Amino acid sequence: VSADNIITFSYDDVANSRQNPFPGKLFNKPTEEGTPGVDVYEGCKIDYSGRDVTPENFLAALKGDSSKASGKVLKSGAEDRVFINFADHGAPGLIAFPHSELHADDLIDALKYMNENKMYNELVFYLEACESGSMFEDKLPEDIKIYATTAANAHESSWGTYCPPSSKVDGKNLNTCLGDLYSVNWMEDADLANTTESLDDQFQKVKAETSKSHVMEYGELDFDSQKADSFWGKVAAPAFRYSKVDPSIKSSSAVDSRDVGLTTFYSQYLTSDPRDLKNRRKLAEKLIAEIEFRQWSDELFSKIAEKVMMSNNGMLSDALYGHRKPVSFQCHKAAIKQYKSVCGELTDYSLKHVRVLVNLCEITKDTESVTNGIKEVCQA
Repeated sequence: VSADNIITFSYDDVANSRQNPFPGKLFNKPTEEGTPGVDVYEGCKIDYSGRDVTPENFLAALKGDSSKASGKVLKSGAEDRVFINFADHGAPGLIAFPHSELHADDLIDALKYMNENKMYNELVFYLEACESGSMFEDKLPEDIKIYATTAANAHESSWGTYCPPSSKVDGKNLNTCLGDLYSVNWMEDADLANTTESLDDQFQKVKAETSKSHVMEYGELDFDSQKADSFWGKVAAPAFRYSKVDPSIKSSSAVDSRDVGLTTFYSQYLTSDPRDLKNRRKLAEKLIAEIEFRQWSDELFSKIAEKVMMSNNGMLSDALYGHRKPVSFQCHKAAIKQYKSVCGELTDYSLKHVRVLVNLCEITKDTESVTNGIKEVCQA
């Protein structure tokens, strides 16, 4: 695929981070000491980075709207095949961007726009995020030539893989998860460069190998017999040729995506030099702060649910632990906006509790009741 036909969004804060033991490089697979990893950052042309990685730019790029995008946009036509791969955090009815969120209704509207304006012949969408199935379930039409697969169903987490202690590249521990289980599975399969493999062949394989969550498929399944690499092009497969890893490690090293931050801080502390007491103290404080924030977040959303349900009919347990389908997006958006305004930003961990806000919206059907409850709890 020509570079002119690729649009890349990446916050791009990892390769040159001071915490990266390989400055200017990125790896998504471990290697033994003495075996250099494959730098997947090399040659990567990023079109949108930092503050430009927004839902607004993403949707404008998909719709080919250069008047609203700050960079390259899709210029495809009725005879083209389009492939979209998205990997970030998520929650019921939304996928996360670095500083904001994209809700399912807005994504589906953009995909419908692309269909109505003949911007593709066939479109394939691979989505890696927690509760990613909720972006398409009962929402993506089955007659607009879009085939989507997700890392998880509508109410479960996705998982990281090659996590500590299996996160070493050439003997150096990166102390974090090198990839996501679903994404690693489909990408490593693509690296095999099997030119006869169909979309359905790959789906069945990735579904079987992604043992920690339920890989799902949505949309129009009639063209899943198409060759998989006809959507992303020929793969040179360097990662497969030069990096041999026991396949079982992918599952044994997997960590719930909500716990990757905690795992990272714990590994950083555990593997730090015990003689460097000053640095070890800083790492301990980061780990303790993460634990305390998680506890605060758990308690906060419980209080919000209690406050809202006090004035509404329904079971508190349904609000806290239920899995209502996200439908009332006006309420969802208002609740999240209110939360971020008076409670704080949503984090990789606290996104798990967006489920509570969705449940409250769907149970009460009362946006004002939900937003007032959030305000009262967070300003108490």
